[in-house]
Amino acid sequence: MKKFVSNIKQEYRKISWPTNKEMKLNIVQVFVFMIILSLFFAGVDAIISTGVATVTNEAIVEGEEYDDYELEDLLESDTEVEDDTEVEDDAEDDADVENGTEG
Repeated sequence: MKKFVSNIKQEYRKISWPTNKEMKLNIVQVFVFMIILSLFFAGVDAIISTGVATVTNEAIVEGEEYDDYELEDLLESDTEVEDDTEVEDDAEDDADVENGTEG
């Protein structure tokens, strides 16, 4: 056991510790590298997110925004996207007539 402890002491003496200047330089290098990596991975994440959104059709379809169920129906039906604005206007007009607030 004494030999083991003496070997440990010998090895401990061989350690070369960094100076304060070297330590400060290492700290700055680590922080700069962390910033570079975080920017890189943020960019990769943005690219992948955009690609996934495009592939899964969560993007805007012909200027209209649809939820997932409407998109599935549109993709399965092989029909063109209809403009619902006329239907909505007619529904508003019908509601105005019923309420007596035609205008």
